[in-house]
Amino acid sequence: MRVMVDGFEHRPGEHCASTALSNILAFHDLPLSEAMVFGLAGGLGFFLIRDEALSPTRMFHGRTLTLETDLCAYAGLPALGGAEADDERAWSSLKAQLDAGVPVMLSTDTFYLGYQNTKSHFPGHRAVAVGYDDSSGEVFIADRKLSEYQSVSREELRRARNADDYPVSCENEYQYFATGSLALRRPLAQGIRRALAGNAAWMLEPGETGMPGAEKGLAAMRRLADDFATWGDLGDWSWAARFGYQIIIKRGSGGLFFRSLYRDFLSEAAREVPALGEEGLLEGIDAIARGWGDVAEVLKVQSERETCDPRLFDEAGSRVAELADREEKLFRQLAKLAGEDRLWGDGKD
Repeated sequence: MRVMVDGFEHRPGEHCASTALSNILAFHDLPLSEAMVFGLAGGLGFFLIRDEALSPTRMFHGRTLTLETDLCAYAGLPALGGAEADDERAWSSLKAQLDAGVPVMLSTDTFYLGYQNTKSHFPGHRAVAVGYDDSSGEVFIADRKLSEYQSVSREELRRARNADDYPVSCENEYQYFATGSLALRRPLAQGIRRALAGNAAWMLEPGETGMPGAEKGLAAMRRLADDFATWGDLGDWSWAARFGYQIIIKRGSGGLFFRSLYRDFLSEAAREVPALGEEGLLEGIDAIARGWGDVAEVLKVQSERETCDPRLFDEAGSRVAELADREEKLFRQLAKLAGEDRLWGDGKD
């Protein structure tokens, strides 16, 4: 038996999670642009991982770790899902939703998805399950940058969702919305302000990341700036530099470390919250985005060298330190703006 979700439209986008969520919301008659979804989720972030068991041993990323659930908290959307330790129960749950005609966002490691054609692990990549075929054992996936549905075997998908041979597992995480139409439970302007407050808190305030070994926010960004001085001593310095360049420019980051995507959100959100178009916020985030592009270029040059040039890592560190100062100014402006509506705090009440 072959089952396909009827009426789902896959529109390729910039970032895997915000593309998936935007398309799923449109399926439920709630059209929001990818940029609005990303910003309404308070998605702009930073986290750093230093772990000798991983490859590369140094990684950083430019979004929050809680984007998917935060979208629902800030916008007032009733999401369903979670994590599932047992693979068979995870498959049964997914199959039940597809049978009910509901698309489901899955967390995956691209290493195990054949159509990704990659030799490196990238856990936490979001894609949308849209159907399956019992006779062939295929599952059909809508994935961010690919215009056509992709097919994977059930075993491929099982390992991508919950592999046991890599230190980081996606733990069968999934998210979906019940059948029928959706509507925001609070005015969009209020949701935007809540997201601004929550995003600022995520970056400015210390706290746990929920991921073992990960550091978050501006403190982690400054830690990276200092840590670059030691990267030349790493056995995988070239791969770490290459991965860093890719994270900023290529791996579903919207081209400039999510900062250009957030700029587009602020521009669109200014129609609902006019203050966002004032105080140089758009110019500030645009300069930050371009600054991350400069960091990427330094790391790319380093990764293509046969021998490490420590001065390049020093330059990357200096640029990141400057960007941390710029981002602190930006997030303090956003926190102040959100506070005008007495919504400062965690933004989720």
